[in-house]
Amino acid sequence: MRNTSSPPRPIVLVALLVATAVLLAGTCLAQGTFVSFDGPMAGRQSGGTFPWVVTRWGGIGLTTIDDNGTVRAYLRHPNGTYLQIQPPGATTTTIGGINASGQVAGAYVDGQHKEHGYIRNTDGTYLTLDPPGSTGLTYVVGINDKGQIAGNAFIGGNVSGFFWDPAQPNNYVTFTVPGGTFRGASAINASGQIAGGYTDSSTNEPRGFLRNTDGTFSTFTVPGSTQLVVYAMNKWGTITGSSFDQGVTNGFLRYAGGGQKYYEDQSHGGPEAAAINDNGLVVGWLFSDGGNDVAFSTDRSLTTTLIPVPFSNQGCRAYAANNAGQIAGTYVDATGVSHGWIYQP
Repeated sequence: MRNTSSPPRPIVLVALLVATAVLLAGTCLAQGTFVSFDGPMAGRQSGGTFPWVVTRWGGIGLTTIDDNGTVRAYLRHPNGTYLQIQPPGATTTTIGGINASGQVAGAYVDGQHKEHGYIRNTDGTYLTLDPPGSTGLTYVVGINDKGQIAGNAFIGGNVSGFFWDPAQPNNYVTFTVPGGTFRGASAINASGQIAGGYTDSSTNEPRGFLRNTDGTFSTFTVPGSTQLVVYAMNKWGTITGSSFDQGVTNGFLRYAGGGQKYYEDQSHGGPEAAAINDNGLVVGWLFSDGGNDVAFSTDRSLTTTLIPVPFSNQGCRAYAANNAGQIAGTYVDATGVSHGWIYQP
């Protein structure tokens, strides 16, 4: 399950999306259809629509930014209708994940400019999540089908990851990685494993981590990398992200057994992997030398293909994929406004 990811904070992620990608055609997705959409209150002069999650039934968790910069969260149903996700007292809301039951999790900012995690249950009720000691900077990065949550919070002036289980709702398990400066949790999978990133205190080396369900950690790095970002993990414990070394960005896959594989696309720039489904399909975007990005998919054989988003645009990114092969992302029009798209295989 996704989520964003040693991730930039969700609200910052939304703001960063305004500068996206140029379209180049691919071939492997040509048999499907693409649908363009704009969420409610999406900006017409700036901001726009930003999908983050595709559910197993084809619903889309997204945020919109209006022309005044206000961020709102919605669930787009497969029939094109929208449900606003707005915890009580929220002035800004983002989405970190949606599970198979339809629970939505993410973060919101209240009227005192404090950030909290939340869960929206299927009956429309909300639960606020704040680990003890957090200072109003809590954000959720994912929810699994058990309703278990992974997130990050500022506690005592530092970032800590946290795990929350509805079976023990008053017990927040906070953690950092031993021997490192914690950058953040990025994803939780079906078994409750949590992936993210940290920096080794002795070598200053960027590393990824997998927190196992018993609280132990497995750590990894990409040799020679000066930056390493973990973005997503699937139910099998396969972690995906990107590393940067001497001007080259590579995508990586770290498997449950500890093995790693890498991929790149030299013709269009380095890959930023945003999501991975349980079939091993990775989606994201490729940086180009011209400053624009291109949406891509990479299959289990590490074959990278450009996604042929057909709408006239100045660029596109892919941000989410479900197990049925539906993919969602953004494209940017000539005025710099972002629009959503979904690919239906």
